Amino acid sequence: MHDPVAGNWLTYNGEIYNFQELRHQLTQRGHVFHTSCDTEVIIKGFAEWGVGCWQRLRGIFAFGLWDARYRELHLVRDHMGIKPLYYYRGERGLVFASEVRTILSSKLVDGRLDPDGLNSFLKYGSVQEPCTLVRGIESVPPGHYMTTDAAGRTTLRHYWRLTECLVRNWEQRPDAAGVRAQLTDAVRRQMMADVPVGVFLSGGIDSTVVAALAAQAQPGAVRTFCIGVEQREFDESNEAAVTAKFLGCQHTTLMLEGKAMREGFTSALNCYDQPSYDGINSFFISQLVRQAGIKVALSGLGGDELFVGYEGFRKARQMHQLYGVTHLIPGPLRGALSGAFAGMGHPGATISGTLGELFDTALPSSYFSSRTLFSRRHILRLLDPGFVGVWDSQAWLRRERELVRDAAVLKGPDQTSFLELQTYMLSTLLRDADQMSMAHGLELRVPLIDPILIEHVLPIATEDKIKGRIGKQLLFEALGTLMPAEVFTRRKRGFTLPYREWMLRDLESAVGARFSAITPRGPWDARAYRKVWQDFKLGRVAWSRVLCLFVLEHWLEQNQICA
Repeated sequence: MHDPVAGNWLTYNGEIYNFQELRHQLTQRGHVFHTSCDTEVIIKGFAEWGVGCWQRLRGIFAFGLWDARYRELHLVRDHMGIKPLYYYRGERGLVFASEVRTILSSKLVDGRLDPDGLNSFLKYGSVQEPCTLVRGIESVPPGHYMTTDAAGRTTLRHYWRLTECLVRNWEQRPDAAGVRAQLTDAVRRQMMADVPVGVFLSGGIDSTVVAALAAQAQPGAVRTFCIGVEQREFDESNEAAVTAKFLGCQHTTLMLEGKAMREGFTSALNCYDQPSYDGINSFFISQLVRQAGIKVALSGLGGDELFVGYEGFRKARQMHQLYGVTHLIPGPLRGALSGAFAGMGHPGATISGTLGELFDTALPSSYFSSRTLFSRRHILRLLDPGFVGVWDSQAWLRRERELVRDAAVLKGPDQTSFLELQTYMLSTLLRDADQMSMAHGLELRVPLIDPILIEHVLPIATEDKIKGRIGKQLLFEALGTLMPAEVFTRRKRGFTLPYREWMLRDLESAVGARFSAITPRGPWDARAYRKVWQDFKLGRVAWSRVLCLFVLEHWLEQNQICA
């Protein structure tokens, strides 16, 4: 969009939920609007407030704005990084886009594998921000804007930071009514659309909170959607159907069987802009919602991270306890034990990899071991000896240390919550949700990580968010009357699928063929690489490790990326 008055240009992806209020303010200041869309509000807002405009925006967005007066380009990303924004700077200038693949298609960048991106991907199953898998391509961090002038000089500044939400008012007890008001406002704003809005609904608390508030805002008009599977230990479809009936929502369930997974598997893989071991489920639920004619949907994503889920981050607590024991051992001996444990099992072995990570003297926090797929030492064993020196990257380790320093004022689950928001949620959940929903032309909104809500909830201490056996006590106190009581007491399953069974049966030929390839594209030690698949079939390695390597190889081949 062009602003004929100021001469500025804007290219934009997203949705501004408070654009009506901003439009009213700008109209009072004399600005004349020619459309009814939020895009014009951004470009007029910049003409009025300059870079101070970003702080006023409440929504999901990534955009490039050309300031004609000062001949500067501003690349701006939303507070929590819900919408992606990538860039590459080279001899021929700067190129930016919502996808890495778009930048690759410009032919301005060589498709070479980035060691920092590779290491973070192997460690966590998704590429950690701000890295990508392509050398030279990076992402603008959440809550930041990057300015480039006509001479090519670039500066990166923040307009909002999660760390600034950590200051707690110790004199004020958490107000359940206030939390309810903030949640209600976030959901109401994000239901703003000129088309029907759906809701992703599982049997868990977070999606039920969103569905309940959506049903309250639009009684009888909300449609909910769920994926079910035959394996009862993974299935929450019955619970979701009961909840939808209680809320008065029209509910749709897709029963996803192995045959359907096999038929849609390649299509799902081809939707990855950046690969992940955890996004295929989002592909199928997005496909279901879009086939029902829904173009906008709400998700409960972020509730666990903000309101302390996963049973108070049980695994992170266990890792912290073990980490404390390992630190009773002198450093040199601890380093030796780390190498010994890492050498006991083949890459991908859970116990030896976890122990090797916990004893590693370089590990900045026990939290990171709770999310590790391949430990640092296992990654080095996966690599071809000729690549080890090149690929033993320390960049992500430095980023881990920065995050731990930021979270130093917090303890226990509070620190885990902060780190989850900055890593797993940002680089796995949000990216997977965005790329898989957008692949189907579905706009997915996430009201539980609205920045105003985060500013209100994040400073609240863990003991006020979870008590006894009642998970997410704060949510229960705020919204318990709107939902079935059993939602807060039933066992948490999580939104996952029976991958192990499917990979041994329905997907075995596709996955096995990839591991048997004569020349894999990655910089692997071929024997160690194939051993991961063999150990999986013997029950020694979890499905997540296999899927991680398989998805990566598929992506490297599809995008013609070379080591």
